[in-house]
Amino acid sequence: MKKQTILYILLIVLFLSNVFFIFHHLTGFGDKDHKPHFSMVEELNFNQEQQEAYNKMRSEHFDKMKSYSKRIGELKEEMYSNTEEDEVSKVFLDSVIDLIAIEEKNKDLEMYKHFRDVREICNDEQKAQLSKIINDAIKRHGKRGKSKKRD
Repeated sequence: MKKQTILYILLIVLFLSNVFFIFHHLTGFGDKDHKPHFSMVEELNFNQEQQEAYNKMRSEHFDKMKSYSKRIGELKEEMYSNTEEDEVSKVFLDSVIDLIAIEEKNKDLEMYKHFRDVREICNDEQKAQLSKIINDAIKRHGKRGKSKKRD
């Protein structure tokens, strides 16, 4: 009888935990930290013609950004693969870091050009909204990676 009581208690606990997790999942309770899906098309309320132009630009932009990121990853891999060696040439490190900096510069330039291109397909109201989106993104990007001050 005692074993059955323990099993019933475990069964009730499992059932209640399942109910809690299903409720949590279905209601989105606790998802406050998750960022909502962002869509430039929705934010700027593009018409069909603008959407088609934007989707083409976006695809080309992502291909370029992916290429830059891949190259940066390869360079960093090359640089960090030498951490086990006793001596690494300063010239080698400087060269790799310079190449990474060039690729990062190219990424930033590509991002700038992309937003300029998007701006070209916007009407005046959309241009104002796009400027706000860009400024918000810059502010968020600047906050990334900052550590909290400690006393």
